[in-house]
Amino acid sequence: MVRPSKFEITQTAAGDGVTLSIEGELDMRTTGQLSERVAEQLDHGATDLTLDLRELAFMDSTGLRLLIDFHDRSREEGWRLKLISPRHEPAALVLRATGADKALPFVDGSEP
Repeated sequence: MVRPSKFEITQTAAGDGVTLSIEGELDMRTTGQLSERVAEQLDHGATDLTLDLRELAFMDSTGLRLLIDFHDRSREEGWRLKLISPRHEPAALVLRATGADKALPFVDGSEP
């Protein structure tokens, strides 16, 4: 039996920058929603995108792959990606275990 997972994206905009705050679980069931939301923001001219992962409770390899894809795309397409680290251990663990916490563009959560 598959249990439903909570997933919510809250958006805050300032100028050409957008912050998407993600709450819940980023996994194979929810990565499509985040991918669509990011594409929508880029299509509307966002050039500075922050993904606030502080309330991310869980992330699997599919979620990690999506973050890596966003990082690669940002470098190829010329927009800026910033990531704020998850507070919850199950989500942070996959980043530390793979070295993604060092390789991806994580910033201090207090940075604008």
